[in-house]
Formats: sequence, C-alpha cells, structure tokens
Amino acid sequence: MSSEGVVAAVEPGLRRLFAWFDHEAAAVTTILLGLFQLLLAVPLAYTDASLPKFYILPLVLGLLIVTGGIFTIANERNSSRLLLRGCACSHTVSLLGALLAFCLYCYNLSALSNELCGDHAPIHDFTMTGICPPRARLAAYCWSLTLLLLLYDIGAMVLHCLLTVSALKALKTD
Repeated sequence: MSSEGVVAAVEPGLRRLFAWFDHEAAAVTTILLGLFQLLLAVPLAYTDASLPKFYILPLVLGLLIVTGGIFTIANERNSSRLLLRGCACSHTVSLLGALLAFCLYCYNLSALSNELCGDHAPIHDFTMTGICPPRARLAAYCWSLTLLLLLYDIGAMVLHCLLTVSALKALKTD
C-alpha cells in the first residue's frame, strides 16, 4: 500500500502555547472552578449581601466558566472549525464576565470590610469574651464567601486568558 497520494488533513485544534500546558487538564480545572462558583452561589443567596441579588453573579459566571471548559474538551476530542470558533467565543465571553466579577467581588469585599470594622469592635474582641453579635458573624461569613469567590475567579481568569489566546491563535493560523 502506497501512501504517496494521501495527504494528511490537518484538523483545526487548539495550539499548544507552552510545552507544559495541557488543554484538557486546563479545561477540567476550568470546569471545576465553574462548579465551585455555582456551589458558592447557593449559600450566598441566603446571606445579607451589600449588593442586592449578588448571588446571581457567581451563578451566571459559573455557567459561563463551565461552558468554556466543556467547549475546550469537545474541541480536544473532535476538532472542527465550528467548535474552535465556539471555544474562542465562550472563553472570550467568560473572560469578560470574570473581569466584571473581579471588580464586583473587590467592591463587595471592600464594603463588607467596612461593615466588619464599622461602628463596633473588631470581631476578635468579641471572640475573646465569647459573645459575638449575629450581624458580625454574618458579615464575616459573607466576607469569607466573597473572598473564596474572588480566588476562584482569579484562577478562572488566568485559565480563560491562556485558553482564549490559544484558541484565537489557532483560528488565526487556520
């Protein structure tokens, strides 16, 4: 059997940016970060946040992040130009959403810090006596949830930035 007349068709796929960068591992990590955002939206819905309807942000952002990861895995398994375009679009939208969420999380952390250190003594003074008002406990709980969301958002932004550059580079070369 001669393979002289057979030309290998190059399928469009994500371009490897670095030798150590694995797209499937990044996609799975992105999906997990999105699921963490979705899970943390549930307790945030029952807290008295400084922003009304603040719990919707991690809910929507988690869905966007998970969608971007799913597109990346689908593109790695069955590469096509349409999947590559969907991957680039979903990562770009997710990156913009993560940047918006970063700003809102920072604002919410600032507002909650002002509430924690506002008109009452710091929370460590209350824990020494064993008496901590429920409002201060709730503010500390909201602050810790928002900090976790911010950390997961930063990780998702880094991964989405790398995956967006990879997808756009692949679209440009194809």
